[in-house]
Amino acid sequence: MIRSFQDILLRAGSLPPQRVAVLYPDDPDVMKAVKEGMRRKYIEPILIGVKPNIQAIASEIGLDLNSIKIIHIEDEQKGADFCVDQVIEGKVSFIIKGKILTAYMYRSLIKATRKLKPDEIPCTICFHQTKGLNKIFAITDPGVNIKPDIKKKFRILNNAISVLKRLEFDRVGVMVLSARREVSPDLISAREGEILRNMFFEHNDDGIISIDNEINIIEAFGNKPFKEDKFPDLFLVPNIETGNILVKTIDHLILGLRQCVTVGAGIITLMPSRSDGYEERILNMAFGAVLTHNSNKNLKLQ
Repeated sequence: MIRSFQDILLRAGSLPPQRVAVLYPDDPDVMKAVKEGMRRKYIEPILIGVKPNIQAIASEIGLDLNSIKIIHIEDEQKGADFCVDQVIEGKVSFIIKGKILTAYMYRSLIKATRKLKPDEIPCTICFHQTKGLNKIFAITDPGVNIKPDIKKKFRILNNAISVLKRLEFDRVGVMVLSARREVSPDLISAREGEILRNMFFEHNDDGIISIDNEINIIEAFGNKPFKEDKFPDLFLVPNIETGNILVKTIDHLILGLRQCVTVGAGIITLMPSRSDGYEERILNMAFGAVLTHNSNKNLKLQ
């Protein structure tokens, strides 16, 4: 099991470089990260976007483009679609989002998933590392699905668990988050948590998934110290607002480290935040390299 982002960097450094599509890299931090990712042999990039803009930023940061393929695409949606097609055709291993609105990538991934694997659903998984906790944990879905119903939540969990398996989690502990039931005796998120536990129990013959009986951290642990092996590996939020608040709280108040990935139909897209700088983007590339290399360990519940 990979327990920290430092483990990710060490593992990525031992792997062969991955061919990747970098979408709209015309930003100094993005391009610097591409340059360093090549130096560390994490990636072999194809750059997609407006060619003159890419050339200008590359010149600014001293990146030699002679050995790098550039695909000139001005339309942002066409650029996102092109990157997804490159993964589907096996020409690149994963996608790195650069200076482009996230919505374009979401549209491309949703369209590809509906076509290739209509029983699946794309989702964003944000991995966090915080002080005092000697392991990384994940939150889903703070990005793609606005207010998923119970069927979509089952598919979101399926997808997210498959990503954690790529990080060598032998057993994935899940907490389905909700407010306290005292707020309302018929609280939908709490009721759906019980249903999801039953659904996964029926499909969990090898015991690799455990769904916590509690629906929030206070109920699970109170104010007492907890053992790290009892802390959930994956939190499922009831809606996109809750996910955004939780992720941003960990980022800006707890000052944790974060890496987000969006996955649909097995297509890995790295989704760094607009506020992410050079160091975060280097880690982002290492994260994608490890996930892609371990893709043969994917789990799919039927």
